[in-house]
Amino acid sequence: MKKILFLLIIGGALFMASCTKQYNQVIPNQTVYADLASSDWTTTDNGFNYTTTVTPPTGGDFGASSDAVLVYFTFDNGKTYEQVPEVYNNVSYTYTVTNGEVDLFAQSANGAETILVPPALTAKIIVVPSN
Repeated sequence: MKKILFLLIIGGALFMASCTKQYNQVIPNQTVYADLASSDWTTTDNGFNYTTTVTPPTGGDFGASSDAVLVYFTFDNGKTYEQVPEVYNNVSYTYTVTNGEVDLFAQSANGAETILVPPALTAKIIVVPSN
């Protein structure tokens, strides 16, 4: 009797623990490269802060509010990319994403000195979709 009860419990456990197959749709990230000239940066405070805006290509936007946006800069023509926020040559680079555009900012690392106009560089912007 114990053997039959044991086999029924094992059989029931196997029956109840059925497997289901799930198919997850993989949505690839979007990568955009933006070449920024020194003339693209503007200042409104005599060189303490510089800003520029990168608009997405073809009228799209840089992700929904739930998506992740990553920004990288290269100062050596694409040999290496460094993730922003970044301090490079005593200049602090940061960014925000507003209304589907990426706003880039540059200021001195201590925030109290004027800086030269940022050099020409390439920004690599990656949008990672999220639910």
